[in-house]
Amino acid sequence: MASFLEKGQSLFLSPYSFWKINKTSFSRLAERRRKLKLQAKEMDVYLQSKSYVDTVLVPLIPIDFGEDLKLTASMSEYTTALTEELERQFKGRVILTPSFTYLKKDGVAAVYETLLRWNEHINDNEVKHLFVLTSDRDWLQFEKEIGAYCIWIPALPLEHIDESHKYTLIHEQVQQLLPIFIEKWSV
Repeated sequence: MASFLEKGQSLFLSPYSFWKINKTSFSRLAERRRKLKLQAKEMDVYLQSKSYVDTVLVPLIPIDFGEDLKLTASMSEYTTALTEELERQFKGRVILTPSFTYLKKDGVAAVYETLLRWNEHINDNEVKHLFVLTSDRDWLQFEKEIGAYCIWIPALPLEHIDESHKYTLIHEQVQQLLPIFIEKWSV
């Protein structure tokens, strides 16, 4: 695993590098998801401890209702599960934004400027670190210009994985991502 990820660089993690599956139920992850919705009371906590929350995590999610519907749904499911688990692991240090969604057919270039404005707004509000996580390979062409730590992970089709193994799969992937966050915070 690359541990020298610089701002504006992306990371590729093989989806098959962590197939250590046990009988932990995916329902635990689903239960956590319900608790992690962006709510006003969570923002009260954020505002009270703003000096400790120095990282924003943005899931980049393509949407397509045409021939790539199933592919983009898989990307969304996987990216959402990973970012929610990352937020849970770093609760109190990371704020997870709602997904940054865009039409796949329009391409990344069409929404690139909007993401740059997000980055400017986040920086203007004294957040030190911005991480974007995506399963859309098209973002790699803009990795340096985004001004964030871009992590690209190919989506696993979770639909083909037994429910009892999904949580373990997501947890193992997140364990591979944790050192990247820790390293960036220490710089």
